[in-house]
Amino acid sequence: MFKKQRLKLVLLNTAVFFSLFILFSTVVYFYTKFTLYNGVDEAILASKKKIENRLKESAAKFPYLNFRDIQIKENKSGNEIFRSIPSLDPRIIPILRDEKGNILFHSQLSVFYQNNLDNIKPEKIDELYNIKFNQFHFRTLAFSAELNNKTIMIQLLRNTNSEKELLDNLLKIIIVGGIIVFVVSIGAGILLAQRTMIPIVDAWKRQRQFVENASHELRTPLTVIQSQLELILKNPDSNVMSNASYLGTALSETRRLSKLTSNLLTLARSDSNTIEIEKKPTNICDLINKIIEPYIEIADLEDKCLKLKCSESLVVNCDEERISQLIIILLDNALKYTNHGDNIDIELKQEETRCSIRVIDTGIGVKEEEKELIFERFYRGDKSRTRLTGGTGLGLSIAKWIVDSHGGLIKAMPNQPKGTIIKVSLPIE
Repeated sequence: MFKKQRLKLVLLNTAVFFSLFILFSTVVYFYTKFTLYNGVDEAILASKKKIENRLKESAAKFPYLNFRDIQIKENKSGNEIFRSIPSLDPRIIPILRDEKGNILFHSQLSVFYQNNLDNIKPEKIDELYNIKFNQFHFRTLAFSAELNNKTIMIQLLRNTNSEKELLDNLLKIIIVGGIIVFVVSIGAGILLAQRTMIPIVDAWKRQRQFVENASHELRTPLTVIQSQLELILKNPDSNVMSNASYLGTALSETRRLSKLTSNLLTLARSDSNTIEIEKKPTNICDLINKIIEPYIEIADLEDKCLKLKCSESLVVNCDEERISQLIIILLDNALKYTNHGDNIDIELKQEETRCSIRVIDTGIGVKEEEKELIFERFYRGDKSRTRLTGGTGLGLSIAKWIVDSHGGLIKAMPNQPKGTIIKVSLPIE
């Protein structure tokens, strides 16, 4: 049933992980490329500026092409030649050309550059661009300069093979890493999908169980009411007195059905967070005193003893209506699961910054393995007993929701020598 949903989650998680890797790798690659080539461009532009400044300051017509001071010398034909330039980045190769593009001086150019003059011939002026031939890569800039009223072209070359190899290696690492990350992303996607599906499956199971239990609980009183009314209809001429037992049973089941429906509605609203908790300062001792008055009489009729132990006045910021509902649920449970002659004590006291409410009975008690289960919906430990008392297994579920909504804790503990202690701890503020 959940296979398609699980597959969608796997694909989604894998896509997210792999997309993040691609985004990160792209940023790293292009940032590295920008940093490398930006450094090359800055070095070329700095060399250009240094040459232009030296040419302006120099009184010589053509500097010698070496890394000493500018000198002037005439060749056999009487033409002056440019024999030197100011010190540059040693990785930058300067090449001087006349207006026609002919090399003015190249004795210090390596054989490699002399053999590839056509390949490195500038195609653009005053613009940085890349040159590639064979397996070689260069970054170049050509610009014009005036010297003794003559225009010369100076071309600066910077080999970028090392930068290109670094970027190629980085790209290979990214590709291999991408394959590894893709495989890992699939595994992580499967793992996350499984973990994500756990609460979904659990919620679906709880919902299905809730519907099944609710249907069962609703069907029972409806069946009883229907059977009692059918018995009455078999004797249409009978009066109310003769059908009192049938009507009484139907009325009792109607009340039970009404209470069950109310509890189901409360739980449904609590699940959808549509019930607002309206807190206000409330004197818990006074509130419990008002609640237990009718229950003391009920306990007396059942030969049970119900007492409240409250040594001090405690004011708690809470929803008075919901806390009243909580106390009533706990008292109902205590009366249901105690026998004649048993005691029920309600202890109220302050424990540091919390209010402690303990409902202590000497009844049938709760098994160790049931201490947590009794707060689940429709759970009933002694099913034969709950059938007699009309329990539905929803009371303590509602009690737990009320306590949780107040930021408190509720737990069940065994009472010695017998019975149960339900302890509720609520924050005072």
